[in-house]
Amino acid sequence: MEAAAGGEDGEEPPREARVLGSELVETYTVYIIQVSVGNHQWTVKHRYSDFHDLHEKLVSEKKIDKNLLPPKKIIGKNSKSLVEKRQKELEIYLQTLLLKFPVTAPKVLSHFLHFHLYEINGITAALAEELFHKGEQLLMAGEVFTIRPLQLYAVTQQLLQGKPTCANGDAKTDLGHILDFTCRLKYLKVTGTGGLFGTSNIQEHHLPFDLSIFKSLHQIEISHCGGKLIKGLTSSKHALATLSVRFSATSMKEILVPEASEFDQWEPEDALDNSSCPVTAIIPTWRTLTTLDMSHNSISEIDDSVKLIPKIEFLDLSHNGVSLVENLQHLYNLVHLDLSYNKLTSLEGVHTKLGNIKTLNLAGNQLERLSGLNKLYSLVNLDLSNNKIEQIDEVKNIGSLPCLEKVMLSSNPLSIIPDYRTKVLAQFGDRASEVCLDNIVTTEKELDTVEVLKAIQKAKEVKYKLSNSDKKISEDSRLTAASSKSNCSSLTVRPSSPSLPRPVSSSQEIICEETVLASSFLQSSGSTPTDHTVPQRCFEIPDSRYKIQAPASLLASCEEYGGGHDVCLCKPHLTLSSLYPSEFLMQKITEDNQIPVHLHVSVSLQYVSGLKGRALVEFFHSNIAEVENEELRHLMWSSVLFYKTPNVEVMACVLLSTKAIYFLLDDSFIHADEHQSDFWNKENSDCENSSFHLSCCFVLKLNDLQSVNVGLFDQYFRITGHSADHIVTCLTRDSYNTHTFIQQLMAVLSLLARTPSPEPVDKDFYSEFGSKNTGKMENYELIHSSRVKFIYPNEEEIGDLAFLVAEKMDGLTSLPSLNILLYVLAFQVNHFEGSAQNTSSLQPKTLILTSSDLFLFDEDYISYPLPEFAKEPPKRDKYQLADGRRIRDLDRVLMGYQTYPQALTFVFDDVQNQDLMQNLTLDHFGETDSVPKGNSKQEGSRSREIQWYIFIPSAESREKLISLLARQWEILCGRELPLELTG
Repeated sequence: MEAAAGGEDGEEPPREARVLGSELVETYTVYIIQVSVGNHQWTVKHRYSDFHDLHEKLVSEKKIDKNLLPPKKIIGKNSKSLVEKRQKELEIYLQTLLLKFPVTAPKVLSHFLHFHLYEINGITAALAEELFHKGEQLLMAGEVFTIRPLQLYAVTQQLLQGKPTCANGDAKTDLGHILDFTCRLKYLKVTGTGGLFGTSNIQEHHLPFDLSIFKSLHQIEISHCGGKLIKGLTSSKHALATLSVRFSATSMKEILVPEASEFDQWEPEDALDNSSCPVTAIIPTWRTLTTLDMSHNSISEIDDSVKLIPKIEFLDLSHNGVSLVENLQHLYNLVHLDLSYNKLTSLEGVHTKLGNIKTLNLAGNQLERLSGLNKLYSLVNLDLSNNKIEQIDEVKNIGSLPCLEKVMLSSNPLSIIPDYRTKVLAQFGDRASEVCLDNIVTTEKELDTVEVLKAIQKAKEVKYKLSNSDKKISEDSRLTAASSKSNCSSLTVRPSSPSLPRPVSSSQEIICEETVLASSFLQSSGSTPTDHTVPQRCFEIPDSRYKIQAPASLLASCEEYGGGHDVCLCKPHLTLSSLYPSEFLMQKITEDNQIPVHLHVSVSLQYVSGLKGRALVEFFHSNIAEVENEELRHLMWSSVLFYKTPNVEVMACVLLSTKAIYFLLDDSFIHADEHQSDFWNKENSDCENSSFHLSCCFVLKLNDLQSVNVGLFDQYFRITGHSADHIVTCLTRDSYNTHTFIQQLMAVLSLLARTPSPEPVDKDFYSEFGSKNTGKMENYELIHSSRVKFIYPNEEEIGDLAFLVAEKMDGLTSLPSLNILLYVLAFQVNHFEGSAQNTSSLQPKTLILTSSDLFLFDEDYISYPLPEFAKEPPKRDKYQLADGRRIRDLDRVLMGYQTYPQALTFVFDDVQNQDLMQNLTLDHFGETDSVPKGNSKQEGSRSREIQWYIFIPSAESREKLISLLARQWEILCGRELPLELTG
């Protein structure tokens, strides 16, 4: 919006005020006023009493006509007819005032119409009055003065119009107060907005303004402005020491050399003698500028404008689009450089451009090699986190740098290599003890391991030298032997398929030979295998959200019919190290690899549950793991829910590694919810009718993990990634399993800790704008050192649940004393009789025990708390009451059930007028569940009974429920709870 609010040739722009409409707020009417001054317009809202107060002041101060404002109304003041009539009359009133004061509006009218916020004269008058009162104090204190681009634009336009500096006759609003202040100001901050300003149509980053009125600036920060529209910044070259321009520029040149657009050739004044090319302009340099922050812009290259800032020591170009390090050889004094989060892919020859650099931040780029850093001998701090460095050998390029003290390599592929820290530290040789890796001080144990690795490396080097000398001695005899056998036919080992490489080393030779044998064996088998329990392989399909696991026999059949071209899908045999897996790990995952007895899974998952110890680890690396150097740390069987399929609970084998969390899902999930086919793409649907089982494997990478929400009483937890496709709830229904998994997850995340970048030794200007967080507990939210949030239930959540439960009880008077004794995830067993074979089903329920009642809820375990990216609340409430009974109405508890021997049967007397569901309201719970509350029985003259068949998977929770229930029943009824064992 470059068009000025001022008119042409210094004329005042047309001003207009229109009452667009009205709205009723509580008991009064508010009128919506649109004010226009030239091309700028904004909205103001006032009630009639505001108009009345304005009118009273104008009558008193400016002697306007008392009858100009429409009179008050006592009766029917909010009626539609009166409001519409008054709306027109108020518009005429405002237009009359604007005509009466054509040049400068009185202060009271200016504030009423928000001229002091949006109109040139009003803005400058308000700013001048502010500086009249506070200007000297600000200058004496040496504080940073913050001003908006719109205010600078207004001052610039006022000066261009050439009018008297005090148009309204008030000396406090004289423009001279602004000019006097700006001439002496040393620290300035210009902050705009990215979109529209306030209620106006003004876009501040489209407004031009002139900074030449500032004569003594030492430091200036500019953000959210139009870089090409800033004029007069170069007038501060003689004194400016720190310059920050963020969210404003598209190139360095438009800020440092705005004159460049006017000349074809230019040179800095100091380089004129060395230039052999004809120039059309000599540009003065920024002689005192030592700190330049141009981060968070749209800069694509480091152009030759840096020749004008020879004194720069601190340069921040982070969060731009720079793809090449160039032109920095002109900055002889540069010691701190931040090029993080750009598009750098190569560092070749960078030492020729960064001679005396001490701190270098290259985090968040696309670097794979470090060969360009091996000659930066003055480097002290180096941040290479969040790149694509895979090989430990690349660290050798920085291992010989004599001054390097701090190195960041976290969140690179190499950081998940076993013993990553000691292997990296070993590259620094004798200086390993002086290097701080990933902001973690090197321990004595790590140094001992480094010494062992160094000794092994030296032994390898000696052996290599000896073997080379032996080869040289026997070289002549080999040549002679080769010539003597020149007539003999040679045998060439060829790969078994075109997709396999030729063997070039002994280890690769063995792999290829094994592949050939396996291929020959598979091709010689005359029929396609049909065994469902063969070891499985997995291969990637285009959708990166999941994998499909296919049996090896399926691959074998593909090879048989496809000529062996699909052998590349099989991973080579993995040789596990002597340290991994440990005996403790194999024993632990073997104990955990047991499917809960109450759930049935497909044949493919039954095969997984049958694996033990090393076989299970090898299965993980051969079929599931994405890279060979990741380690399996934990295994757990659990029901899971996905955010996009909240009604489908599926059994899964959950595998936690040092790289990701893998969910091996039951086959039934693919067909459970047909309308969710967009989420689980069925690209392999043609395999459904085959004799082979396909199993989905959902992968959630640890680097994508954002938060973990732990449910009440540790009964479940929700893992949240960066989108709705990456939200999974694990319904462990067991506090021990939840606690163990969270512990293991925290331990793995500690290896991937995303620690802050190293800071310069001296505090610089732009470092003040960053915040560094470490792992700490804030209220009920644990911020892990990896920046993953672990969120636990707080008192407010438990209090809300207590209130919802209390609302269903007889009286709210018991709310202060209400105590939720137990919250447990269970199943309600629905038994269906009358069919040829009696069947039963399990319905997930949340059971809540209070001091006087038992409740069954249908709970939404996946949608709450609302994810940050969610744009609307979930379609259903978190808790929906299914049934509720008083403990005093409990007659007996039966332990044991035909289908589920560990189930509990709660038998209640169906006492009239005491059903907690009779007065059920839907304020908090939404619609009630359509499933019957319980089974009713009528036996002769006995009263009706209500039976709950409840199955609680966790033995600990089951015992706790019985114990607490028996205690409360004895308190309420004065005798022991009848417990009966059934067959």
